[in-house]
Formats: sequence, C-alpha cells, structure tokens
Amino acid sequence: MKLFATDLDGTLLNRDSQISRENAEAVQKAQQAGMKVTIATGRVYSDVVAISRQGGIKTPIIGSNGATIHDENGERLFHLPLERDTAASVMQWLEDEHIYYEASTQMGIYAAISTHEAMLAELERVLGSKPGEDIERMIHSIKKHYNKKDYHRVKNHLEIPAEACIYNIMAFSMNPEKVQAGREHFSSRSDVAMVVSFEHNFEMQHPDVSKGNALTKLAEHLNISMKDTAAIGDNFNDVSMLQMAGLGIAMGNAEPEIRAMAKAITHTNVEHGVAHAIYSLLEGKAIAPIETIVSEGQ
Repeated sequence: MKLFATDLDGTLLNRDSQISRENAEAVQKAQQAGMKVTIATGRVYSDVVAISRQGGIKTPIIGSNGATIHDENGERLFHLPLERDTAASVMQWLEDEHIYYEASTQMGIYAAISTHEAMLAELERVLGSKPGEDIERMIHSIKKHYNKKDYHRVKNHLEIPAEACIYNIMAFSMNPEKVQAGREHFSSRSDVAMVVSFEHNFEMQHPDVSKGNALTKLAEHLNISMKDTAAIGDNFNDVSMLQMAGLGIAMGNAEPEIRAMAKAITHTNVEHGVAHAIYSLLEGKAIAPIETIVSEGQ
C-alpha cells in the first residue's frame, strides 16, 4: 500500500483521546518506509493539528469529514463548505429544537449559547445518574473541549462572521429522541449530506463531501492509484473511504455494520489497532486477529 488513511476518534486515538506511543511509532515507520499516511476525521483542521503535534506525528489532514484537505505543511489543497443559506437553515432548525450544535469553520468552532446551555444541562443530568466510566470519560472530554481558544459562543447563527466557511455542522445530544428526530429530519434533505460518527450525534455537510471523495482527491494529488490505498475506521462516517479505498479495514471496536462491510478487521483502539494494521501491511500479512476475514488487494 502506498497511502494509508486513518480515522481519528475511536481509531487512531485511545480512550483518553490521545495518540498512543505505539500508534505514533507505527505511523512514523510507515512514513520512513515510503508509505504516505493521512488522518481523515470529522474534526476541524486546527483541532487535528494540535492532536498530531502532541502525538509526535505530521501528516496530511482530511478534516470536517472531507470538506477540507491540507498537506503536511498546512497548505490547504481543497475545501468545499456548505452553502451559507443552507447552513443557516440547518442551524436555525437545531436552535428551534434546542439541540446543541458546533459549526466548524476555518476560523474555529461556533456554537449558539442557548443550545450550549441546553447541552450542559443534559450532561449534568447524565452525570447525576451515575453513568459508567466510559460515559463519564466522554462527558469530561466534551467539557474540556468547550474551553479551547478556537471555540466561540455566539447568541445564534446570525452572529457567525460572514467570512467564515462553514464546513460541517455537528449536532449532539444525550437525549435519544432528539438525536433520532434530527437524523430523520436531515436524512430526508437533498441539500445536505448527513453522516453519523457516534451514538449521540449527527452531522451535516455539503452533499458532495465525504471522506471517500476526499481520499480520492488526495490520492490523485499524490499520483497514487486508489487500488494502492488503505483506509481504517470505526463508524458510519468512515464508510465512504472504507468502500472506496483498495483495502477497507475496520477497527475491532467498530460498529457491527462497519465490521461486516470491511475487508479486514484489526485490534481495538485500546489495543493499538492502527499500529497492528500498519505493521501487517508493511510485512505483507493479512489483517484479521479478531475474526477470520482475509484482506484483499495487498
């Protein structure tokens, strides 16, 4: 394989939202061997840069579920934001329904104060019910996210600067009924593409945006055939790149549907599944420690 694309949350990152030493070393060894590695995530570009630096790696970055592509030096190669009127209608609906959202832009993340307050109330109710350790860890990570310097609270979407390119609108709720209502509402619209990256969210982006399309554009930029690409992920926003890459690899902790459609399965993110997949590719071995699935196209 000449190009390896990895999702971030639930894939390259461990439970503490960090890149493990094992994964970082594997990425570095792949690069030393001549393999290109890229991160493909729903997160905004600036957020990924900070995480990558902390983890000690430097790669091209496919951000906002494929709405942006930057090379390893930070030069933007491609972007495709939502139409402004479309984005406004999405955010207005979420504000009316009191569903928290984050609008990802090149100027940072914007959130409406009213929906932010509704989200904090939801989180406090969940914490008060004494949830499991994984839920508590997720909630504390979310609250930490709110204190980042590029996180901006605005009265409503009308206060987002006109020059901001809105690449992705991520809606989040701990209320399953709100999540289901939002998914049903936006999945029926043709002016946005809706994807899901974990249990409590749904995200809206330009209809032509996907991780798979972005991987194709990056491969073309690098003069690499798609049959020589591999992609790894754990959730539904990874489906397009797992299907379009020469080899689609599911994490051991991936959703059952993702595991079923992948050509290979690696270890979980806690067990450094990305590192295992990279080393298997470098050594020309099949990737299937969890289930007997023989990878193709190696």
